[in-house]
Amino acid sequence: MKVIKNINNNVSLCLDGKGREVVAFGKGIGFTKPPYEIPLSQIQRTFYDIDESYLSVMVAIPEEMLNIAAEIYDYGNRKMNNRFSPNVVFTLADHIHFAVKREKENISIKLPLFYEVRNLYPEETEIGIYALKLINKRFKILLPKEEAASITLHFVGYRLNDNPDAGKDERVILDQCTEIVERMMDIRIDKKSFNYSRFLTHLHYLLDRVKNNKIITSENEKVYEELKKQYPKTYECVRKIEDFLLSDLNDEERLYLILHINRLCSYEDLF
Repeated sequence: MKVIKNINNNVSLCLDGKGREVVAFGKGIGFTKPPYEIPLSQIQRTFYDIDESYLSVMVAIPEEMLNIAAEIYDYGNRKMNNRFSPNVVFTLADHIHFAVKREKENISIKLPLFYEVRNLYPEETEIGIYALKLINKRFKILLPKEEAASITLHFVGYRLNDNPDAGKDERVILDQCTEIVERMMDIRIDKKSFNYSRFLTHLHYLLDRVKNNKIITSENEKVYEELKKQYPKTYECVRKIEDFLLSDLNDEERLYLILHINRLCSYEDLF
């Protein structure tokens, strides 16, 4: 296998024997300046079909976060028969990184209600519970059980679609929602940015909940009302998306859309 770009000391972008790009994990494979050949025996994990938007941000994600996310991904695929896109490894690594950082800095944020998410996605929640136990043990911290719900939603967002046509229809919807945000907020979205990937992930599982009439609720009403007043333009954009989807979203769903759209409009990380 040929290494063409090093992500860190143990993760590299490679080309396999058929010329396909693959992200490879292996001890020490990133020490040598590319391009160069490495034996397959040195590679521990490979991930195909990775969205190119993740390649530029992988450098900023600590290696230990990538490794634990890959372990959780392996567990999830074993448990649910390879139902998840490998892209979840990189969004999950980013999420874990900030969750651990928030815990160490004693920063508290509202998270999805664990019991609500478990009722909606019981199988995926088992992955979230496993992940939470592993993270707490590995980093010697005590994240709240609601973090298991957040991790669960990452896996819900990256379930592989058994119906290719359904995926095409969703792609059109996502593109049109993106156009609404660009028009209403008067911005040009960087389609290769990590924030945009997060936005698409959120819309993906929002569409899934709307389709199956499964809406997450919590006690964030006060936070929602405050953000609604603070960001009236973003709120109007959310309502426009809601009209486009022909769905009557609740305040909790609107709250998370406001947060994600604000992220697209600012370099500041709102989470």
